[in-house]
Amino acid sequence: MAQLPSKLPVFSKKRLEARVIISFDYVIIIAFAIGFYVLDLVQPYHQHFSLDNKSLQYPYAVHERVTIQEALLISILSPIVIIAIYTLVIDGLFSHHKPISDRSGRRKLTGPYRLKDRLWELNCGILGLLLSQGLAFVITQVLKNAAGKPRPDLIDRCQPAPGSQDLPVFGLSNSTICTGEASLIKDGFRSWPSGHSSSSFAGLFYLSLYLSGKMHIMDSRGEVWKAILVMIPSLGAALIAVSRIMDARHHPFDVITGSLLGVFTAWASYRQYFPPLSEPWRKGRAHPIRSWGTDPTVPPGKMHLASYDDDHVPLRDVDEEHLNAHPLGMDQGVPSRPEPQPAGPYNRHRDRDGYSSSSSEDDHEGFEMTAAPYARGASYQPYDTAYQPATVPPAAHGGQVRHLAGDA
Repeated sequence: MAQLPSKLPVFSKKRLEARVIISFDYVIIIAFAIGFYVLDLVQPYHQHFSLDNKSLQYPYAVHERVTIQEALLISILSPIVIIAIYTLVIDGLFSHHKPISDRSGRRKLTGPYRLKDRLWELNCGILGLLLSQGLAFVITQVLKNAAGKPRPDLIDRCQPAPGSQDLPVFGLSNSTICTGEASLIKDGFRSWPSGHSSSSFAGLFYLSLYLSGKMHIMDSRGEVWKAILVMIPSLGAALIAVSRIMDARHHPFDVITGSLLGVFTAWASYRQYFPPLSEPWRKGRAHPIRSWGTDPTVPPGKMHLASYDDDHVPLRDVDEEHLNAHPLGMDQGVPSRPEPQPAGPYNRHRDRDGYSSSSSEDDHEGFEMTAAPYARGASYQPYDTAYQPATVPPAAHGGQVRHLAGDA
């Protein structure tokens, strides 16, 4: 870590912490990789099989449609590249409220996120991906060795000795009649679950979750193009899984269960580092360092404010709440805006495209979250991430809502 810069660029006063870039979780992922290779050396259990079983008589495919190297390239390297490009370049590029540079006086092209925040997002994105793959590989390998289920092409791999036949008592044979290559026979008893399927979904379904969070797909705008975009990685994973049936490497049940295993590890790993998709107001920003894995500690005497923590309360759209209360936009004797709340750490406001740092506890001017507590018994309006046109208070224009120029 001696090569790590001690200070951030001029737009930040905080020192760059080492854990923004590295994490102990990488050690766990390396342990998963070592465990996988150790398990790969273990001889799997050999189930008995019947030479008359038609489901085991498929020819051995010398050339696979998707090799393991190609599957890893698609499900690991490709998501890493996409996550890196989005985090370091795209994230914040289309923000509606970019901060103004102190030097040039112009809005920053890269948006409100600092270098430290981008590095932390990149760190969490890659950690989640590698954790998902590590879990999928180890669990899959353990189950393969324990089950020892024959592949559809086992008999072709086995090359039974001339004159071999099923035992007359139980009608089954075992691996002792095989004369084929030992490594092929060993791999021939690792059909369940499918490793290609679990790995592809562990990486590509994780990428779908990552993009869904960043694009806050579960907001109320209903933009179909978002759903199509985030489904593309999962479709690629499904095609890789189907290729295993086409190559007669796995039975359909092996592919289905392997895919479900990959989906589970992807979801569990994503939720380890990122908020749920059902909270689109967080915009898929990674959990902050201070609360990573645990909830922040509530200071003494502040227990009554614990339920209004910035990280857990949806943002409020004041204009929309007013319009919903008064569809005609007329002044009916009710204040057009909520009464101003007293200033305090749990009563702050930000614009609709506001920003909260995910890598520190800093307060930043112009980018603050709304966390004002709701009055007891008041109706709760879920936050709508759609951008509403700016309005002028009715009292200033004879009780009618007027849209600002350019927002109509």
